[in-house]
Amino acid sequence: MTVGALLVAGGVAFLFQLQSSTASLLSAADETPGSVAVVELFTSEGCSSCPPADALLERIDAEARKRAQPVYCLSFHVDYWDHLGWKDRFSEESITQRQTAYSQHLGLKSSDTPQMIVNGTEQFLGSDKKLATSALKAALSQIAPVSLDVTTSASDQEVTVNCQVRNAPPNALLCVAWVDATATSAPNRGENQGRQLQHVNVVRDFQSVTLTPDFDGKVTLHRSGPESGQVIAFVQAPGPGKILGAKSATVNVE
Repeated sequence: MTVGALLVAGGVAFLFQLQSSTASLLSAADETPGSVAVVELFTSEGCSSCPPADALLERIDAEARKRAQPVYCLSFHVDYWDHLGWKDRFSEESITQRQTAYSQHLGLKSSDTPQMIVNGTEQFLGSDKKLATSALKAALSQIAPVSLDVTTSASDQEVTVNCQVRNAPPNALLCVAWVDATATSAPNRGENQGRQLQHVNVVRDFQSVTLTPDFDGKVTLHRSGPESGQVIAFVQAPGPGKILGAKSATVNVE
C-alpha cells in the first residue's frame, strides 16, 4: 500500500472512530410506547475504572432527557473500595448489598465495579457503550406490564412520594429512590487522586415496599437539604429480578 493510501485509510479509520464515539446511544425509532429502561450503575469514587462509566451514565441520561424518553438512570455507590485511601461520601453498605443480591440472582461469581444493569436483567461492564446501546434498545422494545404513577411534595430534607401501582404481580417490590441531580468530587487520595469526578443521579436514599396488587400509598425519602433532584420509582420482581414499570418526578428548588 502506498503512503497516500495509508494516509487515506488512516483518515477513514479515525473518522469512523470519531463517529462511533459520538453516535447516539438512544433512538426514538427503537422506542415502543409503554416501555421503560431503568439503568443502574454500581460505581465508586475509589475505583480508577469507574469515571468512564460515570461519564457513560451521564451521556445516557442527557440523551434520554433531550429525547424525552422513558430512561431512568441511577448511580449507586458501593462501599468496598473505601479502604483504598479515599472515602466515597455517597457510598452505602446497603448499596453493596443490593449489588451482591444482583450477583447472586444473576449467577455471577463476584461483584465488581463499574457494573451497569438495565431493567434488572442485562448486566455488563459499566463503561461498555456497545452493550449499553444494545441493552437499552432491547428494554425500550418491550411494553412494561405494570403501570405506575408518581407525585411528590417536599419540605426541607423530607420528600413525600405518592405512588399508585396497578397490575403488580405477587410479592413485587416498589423501589423508590431520591437522587441528587449532579455531584462533583476531587479526591486527594486513592486511585482517583488528582481527578475531577462528575456524577449524575446519585442515589442518596433508597426504600422498597412489598406491593399489593393495586397499591396506593406513600413513601418518605430524605435528602441532605432543600436541593434539586429527582425521585425515581420502579416496580421490580423479587430477586432482585426484572423491572416491570417505572416513573420519575423532578423536584426543583425555586
